[in-house]
Amino acid sequence: MEKNQTNPPAICHTEHGHILVIDDDDGVRESLKMLLEHHGFTVTATRDGEEGLRVIESSNIHIVLCDIVMPRMDGIEFLKRVHEFNPCVEVIMFTGHSNIDNCIESVEKGACEYLLKPARIDKILEAIARAQRNVHEKQEMIKKALGVPKPEKTE
Repeated sequence: MEKNQTNPPAICHTEHGHILVIDDDDGVRESLKMLLEHHGFTVTATRDGEEGLRVIESSNIHIVLCDIVMPRMDGIEFLKRVHEFNPCVEVIMFTGHSNIDNCIESVEKGACEYLLKPARIDKILEAIARAQRNVHEKQEMIKKALGVPKPEKTE
């Protein structure tokens, strides 16, 4: 994936309710999609990191739940490449094949959370809430750095 040279993401515009789920296991992917939709999120689901990158390139999604062990492109490579394209994307890694090396590498590459499967929905929702706050903070920092004024409060 190449950075968009003509229109780089200068500000992290977010759709707080739109989440990308990436998992090669059809059952896990569809279950997460249904659970998150039940909790009010719009969900796009793909089966591997390559498909996930294509979705990120063509959308305004800034929160991703991503499996680690997948064919074609694993979650660690997805994490690295998505942050090269848009550092505002928050990635929550989740896996059924946990080991300390994957956990450390995920954090080093910028994952905001690391969950083990099967994760309870309350833990997933807490991770998403933290990711939403992170995206908002990044958005505010970039606006401040660019000198974008805060909107006037009206009474």
